[in-house]
Amino acid sequence: MALPVLDTPKHSCVLPSSGETVTYRPFLVGEQKVLLVAQESENTNEQISEMIRLIDICCDDIDAKDLATIDLEYLFLQLRIKSVGETADVQMECDHCNELNKVVVQLEQTIVKEPEQVVDHVVKVTDTISIDLNVPSYQVVNSVNLNDSEDPRVIFEVVAKCINSIIDGDEIHTRDDFTEKELMNFLDSMSLDMFEKIQAFFVNVKTLRINGSYDCEKCNENNSYELVGIGNFFG
Repeated sequence: MALPVLDTPKHSCVLPSSGETVTYRPFLVGEQKVLLVAQESENTNEQISEMIRLIDICCDDIDAKDLATIDLEYLFLQLRIKSVGETADVQMECDHCNELNKVVVQLEQTIVKEPEQVVDHVVKVTDTISIDLNVPSYQVVNSVNLNDSEDPRVIFEVVAKCINSIIDGDEIHTRDDFTEKELMNFLDSMSLDMFEKIQAFFVNVKTLRINGSYDCEKCNENNSYELVGIGNFFG
């Protein structure tokens, strides 16, 4: 006699950046095991690859690697809540005595923080030249070495990969019109002010945040915290 087939419930959520409604199922025991192994790794790129793979498996009609970073993080957070639970134990250091505390974070209290200013995706760097930018997807983020995220070259790589086109007066240069080397030379020729205008587009994006507080187990002093980005939500 064949074993019974276990039905898995379906859920849906609206992605904060694209506004798209996505249907998904919780991840299964076997899938969670693989995820836990990836989370124990110190390789950030491996962790992201496993996150993308899991979302592709659990979601209907979606290509996770093409999602904006906040949409993928938000979707993974919903998956995690429905699969594992609404809380996560996170280690935090007391601001007063430096004692490590295990803090129970309520994941459903996550908010989507709007940027302080809205920066148009078409950034004007001179009177005649503008750059059309895309919000970085996780495919872009995962294509650079995130373990060296402090390396300035990583920032340039991400910016270069997010350039959709370069507008020069009435002429539009798309990705097919120039090589990667030509693009990097173009970026290198910018003044610091020009590049800061481009960076402002990436800085002023929506983010996931959880705000809360806890009393230190050792000194009893109250600590406030703000967790930004899904990597911090799970310790």
